[in-house]
Amino acid sequence: MKDYIEKILLSLAPQIQNTSHQIKVIGDNAISIRSYPGALSQIITNLVVNSLTHAYHNLDKAGQLQVEISQQDDKVLITYSDDGRGIPAESLDKVFEPFFTTARDRGGSGLGLHIIYNLVTQNLKGTILCESTVGVGTKFAIALPLNLEL
Repeated sequence: MKDYIEKILLSLAPQIQNTSHQIKVIGDNAISIRSYPGALSQIITNLVVNSLTHAYHNLDKAGQLQVEISQQDDKVLITYSDDGRGIPAESLDKVFEPFFTTARDRGGSGLGLHIIYNLVTQNLKGTILCESTVGVGTKFAIALPLNLEL
C-alpha cells in the first residue's frame, strides 16, 4: 500500500512541484491489500487535487498534506489530511453530494468528493468519513477491506 500510494503521488508531481506544499506518506511497508488499484489511485489523486484546489486557495502558506496507512483487523485504514483552510460546519454534511463545490468560479465541478465517496463505498466496499475545522484543516478517514472479493 505505502509504496503504491507513493507512486501515485509521484504521478502528481507536476501539479505539486510548483507549490510549496509537502506531502508525507506514513505507514508500515508490509501492509498489502487485494483490491482495485485504479480505484485507489483515483481516490488518492482526487483527495490531493481537492486539497490543492480548495484547502490552500488564497492562503499564503506552505501546506502539509499527509497520507497515513494502518491496519486494524481485516481492514486497512487510510487517513488523509491537510492543514488548509478547513470546511465550514454548515458545508460538512454536503461535501460528498454531487455538484457541491465552493470553487465553481474557479472551474470546480463538485464531483471530486462525490466520486471518492462512490469509489470507497460502492467499488471498494469501504467507509469514508470527513472531519474538518475552519482554520485548522480537513481529515478523511477511509476504511477498506484487506481482501476484497474481486
